[in-house]
Amino acid sequence: MKIILTGSLGNIGKLLAPQLIARGHKLTISSNPERRSEIEDLGAKAAIGQMQDLNLLTETFIGADLVYLMETMESVGDMFDPDVDFISGITAIGQNYKAAVQLSGVKKAIHLSSLGAHTNEGNGILLFHHRVEQLLQQLPVDIAIKFIRPAGFYLNLFSFIPLDQEAR
Repeated sequence: MKIILTGSLGNIGKLLAPQLIARGHKLTISSNPERRSEIEDLGAKAAIGQMQDLNLLTETFIGADLVYLMETMESVGDMFDPDVDFISGITAIGQNYKAAVQLSGVKKAIHLSSLGAHTNEGNGILLFHHRVEQLLQQLPVDIAIKFIRPAGFYLNLFSFIPLDQEAR
């Protein structure tokens, strides 16, 4: 089975990729250039580029049996920059995912969303998960999509350590 993992070797990919490869799946992981050798050493193919690049996504998805879709905050900008609009930036990535799935002919997708994505109110920055889900739910009925809605990743809180130290 040809599987595309977006999000590279982050919290999920670094654990999931070796298991899938060990089971004989052909795997492509999109990432930044610094991770190319690490990805290829696993036995996967590296698709280097940005989630905002519709052509790269479409080309990478062609021939895939399944795509695992996730968005990363880093792909939009610095989490501590007040001028970065994460909700709009990640919603745009969701639009690209929707288009790339349709253009590539993929028939199965899994989307990593979040607890709270079922609503557009009271979920703060997690609103982007709601918006992306709404976009992906517009895919044609012959495309099977599953949404995974875990609670937050506590490892991501490590990025706030410098902020906590500044407050002291």
